[in-house]
Amino acid sequence: MSVIEDICDLLDTYNGRDKVVRLACYAFKLWGCCVNDKNLQAAGSRLSAARMALRLFDDVPMIRHTYMYGLGRHESTWTASVLGVLGNLVDQIFLPVEKACWLHEVGVLKLSPRTAEILDTVSTSLWAASLYIALLQLLRSMRQLWWGRACLEHSSEGGPEARRHLDVRLALDTVVACKLCLDITHAVSCLPAGYLWGDKISSTKVAAVATTSSIVGIALYFARKRLLK
Repeated sequence: MSVIEDICDLLDTYNGRDKVVRLACYAFKLWGCCVNDKNLQAAGSRLSAARMALRLFDDVPMIRHTYMYGLGRHESTWTASVLGVLGNLVDQIFLPVEKACWLHEVGVLKLSPRTAEILDTVSTSLWAASLYIALLQLLRSMRQLWWGRACLEHSSEGGPEARRHLDVRLALDTVVACKLCLDITHAVSCLPAGYLWGDKISSTKVAAVATTSSIVGIALYFARKRLLK
């Protein structure tokens, strides 16, 4: 029953349910691309639209998070503060831009094709930038964990349990870093041609990358529950 309870716990939260919907979304798109079935791809697009509709209401929580974080004076270094503030700024700008894209898509906001294209490019660029900043923050955190582990190896304090805990965190963070790299690959692939590798990877490969990232995200959720107790 513990597996069922874990699944229910996952589905009981907004972020957890979003992970499952994301996996279903890209799995449908990948399946549709592989068998050339437009209906399956349309099902994936509808699930993606459902995720977008839920993100319409993320502004208030994001504003609260940005306000509580402030200028990051609680961070240990200036670099961490700058990355934190920059990440919050990018996410804060992304939400209204994405909202404008959605309003145009549903016909509420009237924009010229050129303006709509620019907004879509800006939205995707902000998405990619947010992921890249998150990767930089994670790599910095991993470097601190490595330093902590090295200190434990030359110290009599902590013991094997503390080292095991650090090893688990490092292993999980390594997987998270790999997931972020997949997400960055996905985000940049959605940019127009001329932006890095934008529009150069086939739809099937992009769907495969996104599906793999979604599987890893759910696996990480269960791994954290099991290993970080």
